[in-house]
Amino acid sequence: MLTGAGVDANALNDPSLRVSELQFTRVLLSLSRVTRDEFWGLSAAPVPLGTFRTFCRLAVNCRTLGEVLAIGGRFYQLVIRDFALKVRREEGQAVIWLKMRSLGQLDMDRSVEMQGAALFILYQLLCWLADRRLSIESVHFAFSKSPRSAEPIKAYDAPLVLFEQAYTGLRLSQHLLSLPVLADERRMRRFLSVEPRTMILRFRDSHRVDDKVKSILRRDVGALLDIEEIAAKLNMTAVTLRRRLADECGLTYSDLRDATRRQGALDMVADPGVKLEAIASELGYSEYSAFHRAFRRWTGCSPTEFRERGNRVN
Repeated sequence: MLTGAGVDANALNDPSLRVSELQFTRVLLSLSRVTRDEFWGLSAAPVPLGTFRTFCRLAVNCRTLGEVLAIGGRFYQLVIRDFALKVRREEGQAVIWLKMRSLGQLDMDRSVEMQGAALFILYQLLCWLADRRLSIESVHFAFSKSPRSAEPIKAYDAPLVLFEQAYTGLRLSQHLLSLPVLADERRMRRFLSVEPRTMILRFRDSHRVDDKVKSILRRDVGALLDIEEIAAKLNMTAVTLRRRLADECGLTYSDLRDATRRQGALDMVADPGVKLEAIASELGYSEYSAFHRAFRRWTGCSPTEFRERGNRVN
């Protein structure tokens, strides 16, 4: 399965192993097909193939996100014994949490992966159904912070991420549960045609300014547009853009531009058919040495070393 997805099986124990979105998607599809388990072996018992698609067809006929959660809780209780999806309301907030029912049946690593995956997939689905990225008040994990568990938290729009809590779940403003479900049968079919890729990539909200900025930057990653030029493309002032970015994601324009160049560099350097000097030029570096220094700062290794070690970063 790994070989078919283009992943070096001999590098699995290397903590610097890096795989692309496409490779990861292929691994998940193969794993589901071979094991006949839609939850990739994370739960105590296999989840039958087609379970998620069935739930999606139920969800698009719901009126609100609150109704989706109520139906989803009852539906998944029939197919997953490890946890129950619960919702409670307190002090103007809604708490969406996983009530664990299989404690002791799974080892800790497997339980952590299962909780993290279930919560993220649920969040992604709610964003897709509402056609907007939902702002979360806080994210709670019932396990300790570690290199393996810390990375996914970047996907949540939450100012507060807490570990070693009493439950794994999300706290959000209660009014968000009243948001209407905007997805329909046509969008659902398009969504499911590329699933699970749609579930493992952070939902891109076309209405959010930070996602609009990243979309512009990705179209011409080497243009090195300044914030005034980006603001003009979005029909706002640079002052307004700075404020919107701070409010929406807590990042500066420089943060987003650097992240976009970094991802562009990793994607292009991973292709052995592209000359490194050409990549430096494409990314807007006037000298290869400047690109070399930036790449080492991003990854801990040079572009050449990155290629030689099979696209794995330190």
